[in-house]
Amino acid sequence: MFFLFGCALADDERVRAALRRLAVPTGVAGLALFAGTATEFMALDDPFTVWSPFALVTRALFGAAGWCWVAAVLGLLDRPREVRPPSRVMVYPGTAALPVYVLHQPVVVGWPAPIAVEYAVIVAASPTLILVLYEGVVRRTRLLFGMRAGPPVVLPVRPPDPPVAPAR
Repeated sequence: MFFLFGCALADDERVRAALRRLAVPTGVAGLALFAGTATEFMALDDPFTVWSPFALVTRALFGAAGWCWVAAVLGLLDRPREVRPPSRVMVYPGTAALPVYVLHQPVVVGWPAPIAVEYAVIVAASPTLILVLYEGVVRRTRLLFGMRAGPPVVLPVRPPDPPVAPAR
């Protein structure tokens, strides 16, 4: 649903302008909604399958928080860019984004251990293991994820189009 609505709305400049204008308040609203669900999630045994009114409200607030965050991210990312090539610092994460996203899925797995131990190990070990796999296998061989054989290609940034005055 996110993808379909995004395709339908992304081409409408009025929607994009509204998302840019409301990005920060929408992000704050998403954070507040998400924080509001914390106590409910902790109080319920399984908030995603229980059919009590309390659980339904929790899921609705959680979904609304997700929608707010998506709208905020889209608004924050849809900013005019300066006309200059990206720095080397930004080229690395841009190139690594897809491989790291794909690699994190098989790396983060659970096992029967206390939840605090699982959390600590996942937070410490999974980013390390993912980056080692990316650096040692993907970036060095460039055979996976459709990566080109040479260094990453940095495309020039096109200056933004001037704003168009609305027709009267």
